[in-house]
Amino acid sequence: MPLTNKQYDAVMRLYDRRQYQDYRRQQARREEVYERFPKIRMLDESISEKSLRHAEQIYGLLGGQDSGPSDPVEVLKDLRLELLKLREEKETLLQKAGYPADFLDMHYACPDCQDTGYIGRKKCHCFRREEIRLLYSSSRLETVLSEENFSTLSFEVYDEEQKKIMPAIIHTCKEFVNTFSDAFRNLHFYGPVGTGKTFLSNCIARELLEQGYSVIYFTAFQFFELFSPGNYGSARGSEEPDALLESDLLILDDMGTELSNTFTVSRLFQILNERALRRKSTILSTNLSPRDFRDIYSERVFSRITSSYTLVKFSGSDIRIRKKISGSR
Repeated sequence: MPLTNKQYDAVMRLYDRRQYQDYRRQQARREEVYERFPKIRMLDESISEKSLRHAEQIYGLLGGQDSGPSDPVEVLKDLRLELLKLREEKETLLQKAGYPADFLDMHYACPDCQDTGYIGRKKCHCFRREEIRLLYSSSRLETVLSEENFSTLSFEVYDEEQKKIMPAIIHTCKEFVNTFSDAFRNLHFYGPVGTGKTFLSNCIARELLEQGYSVIYFTAFQFFELFSPGNYGSARGSEEPDALLESDLLILDDMGTELSNTFTVSRLFQILNERALRRKSTILSTNLSPRDFRDIYSERVFSRITSSYTLVKFSGSDIRIRKKISGSR
């Protein structure tokens, strides 16, 4: 679901802390260098002084005041030359002292947005990573993946029919993980309730998260709730679904259990189509047969899935019910 106001504020506080830490570290570096090499301090002061003086000259010219050379272009040219010489001299002194040339510059965790979270009005990629992390931590994945992963997979839970088909299905899932960085693929799991679709989706999620990929999990109800009147189009809500487009893997579970309508189905198609264009993988899981899925989500959505998804059919009896029965004996 979209970030709550509290989550959004938490992300922005993170950026505030980063900016403060960036500034404090820069000040510490300056104090260290200035104490050892006073001439570098003098060069920095000279750079600041010349920048200010030339700025005053330019403002004076633009304001019609006779405060310097008559041509602002020449003023800027002279300024660039003087500042270039001073900076080159400073960098030379720093390097001779064993420091990198940019040692006294501001160093950002994310140079693209300079630790603000935004590039212009658009969220930076680092903001979206943090957004995805929060969405993941607030979803059911955080607690369930420690119990549902390939290392806990056991064939003992399957019935005889499942023991015949599951090796091929598990191979498909592991191949999806192993080729994730090289091949763009999508999976569509379908079959009766309790046959292992969600479990294997979680196995895939766990492997990819451990490899550093971003994964978002939604039940169908949670997903379609994003586009309800109370969420869609709100102050930030119109932007939040972008996280659905940016995550490396989107898992939509229990498709067909929600109350859908023409608008939400249209949004589903747009998101699936846009993710495909961006080559971002998706896993859809449903208890519906292909025909029922088509009837609920439209021919257009079904055509997108059959043309660009690997269809994986599950069958057999309900694993959860069998485990409860065996556990009660």
